[in-house]
Amino acid sequence: MKYLVLVPLLVLALVAAAYAEADHFLTRDGNVSPGSTYLESDGAVQSDKPAASPWETWEGEAPKGEAPKEERFEIPGLWPIKKTAPEVQTLVAGPTFRNQKNRIELGAGFAYINSKWRFPFELSVEPTWRRNKNVSSGDRNFSRVRTFGLVDVWDRSSAWESTSFAATAFYDTQNNSFNTLELGGSVSEVIGRRLAVSANLVWGGDWPQGASFENAAIGSFGTSYNLGAGVRLGGFYEPHNNLFHEDDWGGFASYQFLPWAEFNVNAGKHEFVLVRLMISYALERP
Repeated sequence: MKYLVLVPLLVLALVAAAYAEADHFLTRDGNVSPGSTYLESDGAVQSDKPAASPWETWEGEAPKGEAPKEERFEIPGLWPIKKTAPEVQTLVAGPTFRNQKNRIELGAGFAYINSKWRFPFELSVEPTWRRNKNVSSGDRNFSRVRTFGLVDVWDRSSAWESTSFAATAFYDTQNNSFNTLELGGSVSEVIGRRLAVSANLVWGGDWPQGASFENAAIGSFGTSYNLGAGVRLGGFYEPHNNLFHEDDWGGFASYQFLPWAEFNVNAGKHEFVLVRLMISYALERP
């Protein structure tokens, strides 16, 4: 019951939707609309022309006195939001590392984002090598693969906010020990180009080796805040559900320190820490 109080506290603290336990590689905040470039900050103003290099994800802040293409309300931030070079097909890849109470994982994530078609989408896959802690040598090492997909089904916007709905799918498998499938959707609201709130609802099914099939509805809530200059902060809360039989919570910090590279750290319940380096390359620009 005490954890239910964390929901409004997390929103007020401006923390972001992120699945610490689901370990989604591509969705750095849990719900990044694929209609925008992955490394683009919320509500970023696009450049008038494509960048010369496919490694240029943003072009710095807009020159002083230059008006954006569309006048939009912006809530305060510590720094200006970066000006983004338009992209319609993007490749994202990079190493990942997890440390949790009962395991460590080392792997790599690969993602493809397409916003040129009628329904923008993103696909990702993350193979990892896992080692369990404090167990016998015969039950210590595993290979694990996570696959995630998201399709931007509907969106709308006004001068001060925007709303989007996306269908999501997640599949996680580890050797012959278990399989997990999640299907559902996510609603995200961005206010003042910096504050994003989201709600997620999925049906999840788990097939542990030698155990019966279990499934349940899983919901989560979160917010994120764009401080500008490529810096984002946030977290999430997932209420108790009948699949994992517990609640979950966590937070993240993300910094885009190069035009083509972003460093992300997630931390949460169960002594969980996930570190990712995401490198972006524009396959096609308009």
